[in-house]
Amino acid sequence: MSYLGLDVGTSRTKAVAYDGTFGVLAENSTTLERLTPRLGWYEIDAAELCRTVRRVVAECARQCKADPIRWISCSVFGGGITAIDSKLQPLHNIISTTDNRAQAQAEDWTARFGRQRTYRITGTTTHPSLMLPKVLWLKKHLHSANQVAWFVTAAELVQAALGVPPKMDLATASTTMLLDIARGRWSAEILEAAQIPLEQLPPLIGSGEVISEIPDEVCSELGLARGCALVAGGHDQQVCAFGAGLLEPGRATDSLGTVECITTLFKEPVLRDDLLENNFSNLLHVHGKLIATLAYNFSSGDLFQWVRRTLFAGESSFAAMFARLPQRPARVLALPHFAGSGTPHLDARSKGMFVGLTFQTTPEEILRGMVDSANYEMRLNLEVWRRNGIVFDSLRAYGKGATSDVLLQIKADILGVEVHRLNVTETGCFGAALLAARGAEPEFPVAETIKRVVGVEKSFAPRAEFAEEHDCAYRLYCKLYPQMREVLHEL
Repeated sequence: MSYLGLDVGTSRTKAVAYDGTFGVLAENSTTLERLTPRLGWYEIDAAELCRTVRRVVAECARQCKADPIRWISCSVFGGGITAIDSKLQPLHNIISTTDNRAQAQAEDWTARFGRQRTYRITGTTTHPSLMLPKVLWLKKHLHSANQVAWFVTAAELVQAALGVPPKMDLATASTTMLLDIARGRWSAEILEAAQIPLEQLPPLIGSGEVISEIPDEVCSELGLARGCALVAGGHDQQVCAFGAGLLEPGRATDSLGTVECITTLFKEPVLRDDLLENNFSNLLHVHGKLIATLAYNFSSGDLFQWVRRTLFAGESSFAAMFARLPQRPARVLALPHFAGSGTPHLDARSKGMFVGLTFQTTPEEILRGMVDSANYEMRLNLEVWRRNGIVFDSLRAYGKGATSDVLLQIKADILGVEVHRLNVTETGCFGAALLAARGAEPEFPVAETIKRVVGVEKSFAPRAEFAEEHDCAYRLYCKLYPQMREVLHEL
């Protein structure tokens, strides 16, 4: 029996197949280009995403002929929204996570329904990156609105790519602004106010539950075992954290990919005004009945891609670029809001900014300033958490950014916590495969498997050497957004 974990991100789709003891059998990945049809708009070709999913699944299946894939589950990026017809065909490109076209719909929703009211029902803040504002935009602008069978996230589009009618896992549903988090069902109150028919939303299902068997013709085409089952996965941040071993409160993980996201857990929703004002949502975890909350920065991997392309075009790799980082903290600050801000401001209209440049400033100093400032942005989040009693003394880091010793040491210095790099890089694929195994066997020993497979490869403790310099720079950093907010909005 083999399991396939599929991790679908905004820029890359990867699949890893595991045998019954979670040894790796096969893996495959491919990149996906995002489209920018207008300023502030970010889309993904929905049909191409479906083809991409099928390609990576088929390639892994080709490598697993001796042990055909029988169970599949997925980790899929959040905030990607489209509509599909009754034949499971997309009617619009995926409106991607950082796309801000639904800003007007989010503002109108706040004015007529209420941010506080939405938070009390759903546990989520109101923001144009989430599903509800984007659905309201699609209802207004989609030319083929009469053909809509379901409004879906990218997770259900992946299901459609495998020939399976959509069901939305509860972890993903909790990110939509549409779920009654206490009851675990679509909110009738919100659907009525939004004028969204219940039948246009997918049925709900728990993570780790079997959605359906994949049709025989699809199994045959892709090389899967006949009767291969698709198991409900989850929103990528919860699945990745799960794959990194986040199973209980008091611990945290840090995903360093396209988006940086720190995830921690509660036993039940925490609906405090301070957390709402700082935009911390309550999301359902993919394990147990736990609640996840996320601190994130949209401009992480993409930001360093931009730096490399703009300032370090001659470098052959990110490792070579980061090897040029100065040892000391920078005298340059950068506001890393190149795709709007994540938490705690969650301002879709904010923009990036550099401060402190002179004719003597080098590209290396700008790079160090961006690395430092990205961590100052996350420190803002952790300070809000700490005053609300959300504490931990270490972070489990994974993703492409976690491969750099230099970056992880700077992170430990600025956040004041020990940072552990894990031996498992693809926690999204691993977490999804664990959910697939739970679909095959509800009592599958998840915790024991994680403990056996996932370990700490290297640890980075905070250094006192640069603490005073970082504290001084952080105090200045805290002034940037409040003092420049109106200017950034007008630009």
